[in-house]
Amino acid sequence: MNVVGLGSVGCAVADCFSKFPQYSIYKIDTGLKGTNCFHVPRRKTHEEYEEKCPSFKAKFKKIEGPTVFILSGAGMIAGACLRLLEQLSHNPVTVLYIQPDIALLGETQTIQERIVYNVLQEYARSGMLERIYLMSNSKIQEGIGDLPIRGYYDTINQAIVNTFHMLNVFGHSAPVLGTFTEPAPISRISTMGVLDVEKNEEKWFFDLQIPRDVVYYYGISKEELETDGKLFKNITDFVKSNIDDNINVSYGVYETGYEQKYCYCVKHSSVVQSYIELLGDQDIG
Repeated sequence: MNVVGLGSVGCAVADCFSKFPQYSIYKIDTGLKGTNCFHVPRRKTHEEYEEKCPSFKAKFKKIEGPTVFILSGAGMIAGACLRLLEQLSHNPVTVLYIQPDIALLGETQTIQERIVYNVLQEYARSGMLERIYLMSNSKIQEGIGDLPIRGYYDTINQAIVNTFHMLNVFGHSAPVLGTFTEPAPISRISTMGVLDVEKNEEKWFFDLQIPRDVVYYYGISKEELETDGKLFKNITDFVKSNIDDNINVSYGVYETGYEQKYCYCVKHSSVVQSYIELLGDQDIG
């Protein structure tokens, strides 16, 4: 799988994927040099990054197959994201969108972030992207707990990458048992999270509203799969407790080599999240 990071945030998260051999890493930013690095000249505005985005089509030809495109919308270089996605459109592309703390952004940054955030969700919903995963730095930090300033973002980035990687591994593995259902074709706006299996406590990476599908991926050791007589009931009771008339809930159980059991989860929605406040009580399919 290819991983393409845009801007300082996207490149930092992309770097975290380098510890896994399954990924080929590419980075796009101003002033970059080196293998698989693409330099974008520095511009003064968000609009200039879009209008004067260089063509990397010839260089992007070596990027083939499923591709993960990572960015945050607050930086000016995010203005180039649609032009770059067009140049990568020969591949199935999934976007990892890292949302900064909106309250700390200036007026211009806030406007830029809203534009990118909204447009990319529309692209995903229309099928121009395979999927967009929304992730909020503040929500991830809330789930992790107190973090020191030094290493703050690295810890958050590692949480994003480790979770995405394990979901990718499970997605390419056969479960011991499960009840998976495919999300609706337009339910391409997603987030991910972790579940404390002992406490049945969910920690989501984004407050995704109006989900249509929720999936739980349990990683259980071979020994527990063979000896824990309560495991199946505990899992199915939890899954059933989350079933709602408007939400499809499914799960899979996978054998792992780890002693500790764990669970990763995903939510899918068909609704552009910034439109939530406009919908009121309307039911959106």
